[in-house]
Amino acid sequence: MGKLTEMLYDGRRQIGTASPASSKKQWVQQQASAFVRAAKSEIRKTFHFRNTIAALAVCALTSVGVYTVQDKIAAATPVYRVYIDGEYSGVVRDKALLEDQMVSYGALLKSNVKFLPVHQTVKSTNEWTVANAISESTKTMVDMVIVRVNGQDIVHVKDQETAEKLIKTLESKYVKADSNATVRTSEQVDFVPMRGDKQLLVSFETALSLVSQSKNERKTYVVSRGDSLWDIATKNEISVDELTQANPEIGDIDELSEGQRINLVAVEPLISVESVSEETREITTNYEVEYKDDNSLDVGTEKIIQEGKEGKKNQVLKVTRRNGVKQQEDVLSEQVVSEPVKEIISKGTRKQTYSSYSGGAAAAVSGSWAYPIGGGYISSQYGENRGGKAHNAIDIAASTGTPVYASNNGTVIQAGDYGDGYGNCIRISHSNGIVSIYGHLSSMNVSVGQAVQKGQRIGGVGSTGQSTGSHLHYEVRVNGVQVNPAPYM
Repeated sequence: MGKLTEMLYDGRRQIGTASPASSKKQWVQQQASAFVRAAKSEIRKTFHFRNTIAALAVCALTSVGVYTVQDKIAAATPVYRVYIDGEYSGVVRDKALLEDQMVSYGALLKSNVKFLPVHQTVKSTNEWTVANAISESTKTMVDMVIVRVNGQDIVHVKDQETAEKLIKTLESKYVKADSNATVRTSEQVDFVPMRGDKQLLVSFETALSLVSQSKNERKTYVVSRGDSLWDIATKNEISVDELTQANPEIGDIDELSEGQRINLVAVEPLISVESVSEETREITTNYEVEYKDDNSLDVGTEKIIQEGKEGKKNQVLKVTRRNGVKQQEDVLSEQVVSEPVKEIISKGTRKQTYSSYSGGAAAAVSGSWAYPIGGGYISSQYGENRGGKAHNAIDIAASTGTPVYASNNGTVIQAGDYGDGYGNCIRISHSNGIVSIYGHLSSMNVSVGQAVQKGQRIGGVGSTGQSTGSHLHYEVRVNGVQVNPAPYM
């Protein structure tokens, strides 16, 4: 079998080296004759006839099979697997047609298209599908997400993650990250996936600006020298509370500076952030004031016997805010830390005879009261909210130096700056425990102990003490308690 096997293997090697002119039929006939001769030779040398025939058959079939496979591969028409930006698109046969299509797109074609030649039998190819995919790649269509607010499309961002980050960033403008607050948007906000032109996409910063923009027209005011909160509110026909809510970023609205620009209308963004948090605070409770008649003191004079002391409470609150502005607070619980201490004041009852004061003898209180200033306008009413506290006086805005008059007959019991925030202040004691107070004066024309007449000029309007603009602080106390000054004007 050695020689026969050698011949067979030699014949198989010749398959790859046969000249193109050789025909398959001639080669098979030559090989068959050689196999027969070799077989006869081997049969003479051995008695293993059956084994010889089996080996001969296997080798012959193998040789013919190899030749047939190579013949089919060589004869097959090549096709191309097409990849667009690394993604398989389909199989095509007409590569030249697609290449012409790509050339026609010119600079519009930014995708990387690769043709990988393969030899395989295919029943059908995907020229149309691939051509369409190449066409689509020239367009600027990309996946994106629309931020939709109450059914209105506001902005297009690249993905869901960016949309969520947008809302989180908006919330962080009003609620601290370490806050225990429950946060939600007031509006219905949806993230809608879509495929669209990438020119619709905007940067994160632009998107944040768009969702933060105001629904209403923004109106601002530039602070002038001497302007107070109440001046600005009155000039623009809004309340002080509205002005405060329109400027939540200003820590102390009373401390205004010339040239500062403030909002007259609260900015209502397209997406509002609501938060509910549990907070604690310590509050002070007012003390009572008790007056005791003292015949050793003159009428209109007072002496503190026992200093009053405010009490303290700790409260737990549920606070609701909208865009950082407090909307509502509910007291969940409170605990008394210290009780207030009553203030006791001796009130003089000893009557005096006035004969030598510069203003002449004291006159009895008139049944009617005079307006305490020669002009101006009321810039802050009694009881108006001032930073969480009621304003227990009336402010009358007027230019510096405008005359200030005694609102009724009485005796001056204070004329000066006592460091209590009133600045230059005059207090006039009237009958029945009534005291009128004139604060923030620029000048004073009376002195302590002087009797004054209703309508007598006592000083000029100013902005001394804790004041943000030229105005008269007019206050009335009855038995030491602040009351509405309106009936005493």
